[in-house]
Amino acid sequence: MPPITDTAPIRPAPRPVVQTRLESLTGLRWYAALLVFCYHFAYEANLGSSAHGAELLRRLTLAGPSAVSLFFVLSGFVLVWSARPGDKPTAFWRRRFARIYPSHVVTFCVAVLLLVWEGKPLIKSIALGNLTLTQAWIPNRGDWWFGYNGVSWSLSCEFFFYFCFPFLVPLIRRLSPRGLWTALITGTLAVVLFPFLTGFLERTTGWDSKFFLYVLPPVRLAEFVIGIVLALLVKGGHWRGPGTIVSLVLSGVAVFVLPPLVPYEFHWNAVTVIPYCLLIAAVARNDVRARPSLLSHRSVVYLGKISFSFYLVHEMVIFGMNRYLGADRLPALLHVCAVLVVSLAGAALLHKYVEVPGVRLFMPRRKPPRPQPA
Repeated sequence: MPPITDTAPIRPAPRPVVQTRLESLTGLRWYAALLVFCYHFAYEANLGSSAHGAELLRRLTLAGPSAVSLFFVLSGFVLVWSARPGDKPTAFWRRRFARIYPSHVVTFCVAVLLLVWEGKPLIKSIALGNLTLTQAWIPNRGDWWFGYNGVSWSLSCEFFFYFCFPFLVPLIRRLSPRGLWTALITGTLAVVLFPFLTGFLERTTGWDSKFFLYVLPPVRLAEFVIGIVLALLVKGGHWRGPGTIVSLVLSGVAVFVLPPLVPYEFHWNAVTVIPYCLLIAAVARNDVRARPSLLSHRSVVYLGKISFSFYLVHEMVIFGMNRYLGADRLPALLHVCAVLVVSLAGAALLHKYVEVPGVRLFMPRRKPPRPQPA
């Protein structure tokens, strides 16, 4: 009798992904920024008699704040993807400071001018919190979180993430593929389930739900860590998930269909974190496989590159044009187009004349390599 042999095919070990530029993820940042823009426009633009159009836009953008969650996951993903071997924490922190802070200071100064123009008081303590990017640590103080340039509260979270990054990544890199999957599932479940603790936390701490679910940096760190873990899974060739089309459909359902069906606290990240993770991983794998997409189109990638500047300026443009135009000066469609065009122009200028030069200013020049002796 011949020996029984195992004829099942042997699965090859996953191959690590070759490093590549993730242009489509840059393009994805633009759509996230655009979602934030639409949300802020719907709730903050003075549309006067166009209230019906504003209400429709509000219904469509209930999950607008979840775009910040997408930014946080993307931030962790991209930083791990582009991490430099042997990078020192101080070098990493200096690069992130150069990338973020000059634009923040310039837009803070613009916000000061806007407040003076509107005749509103300048509160020094809130200004100091904004300039030091510590405003997101103050409980139950929306005037601190959203004072001056209101969107900068998220930079307070990002700076905390950047501080933690050099300490977190070596620990997470030690995890096996199974450990990475466990960390990813645990992190996403925490984000999904945390809103259920709203009542308990409000009673025990006195903090409102918006502070500890939406603003508080250590809580939002979970999404940044999810991005780190997700990048290591994709980079190591261990990711298994749906493709771009399915991920886009799931994200669309999470953004446009689910929010009216769940409590407000779930709009910030709970209903979207899983579809966003699937979408980021799918888009990244498309870039690795050199598959063209709308997200990787040159114009969309450019918009993605200026999306950080767009994010910083757009809300001030909304408020400024509210004062300049007043109500009913323009039909709603022309109003939103005007605000969008001015925001894009401001973003392009900020990117070209502040963001890019700021990186060059604060980063030391690389010394040319010494010629090798013959």
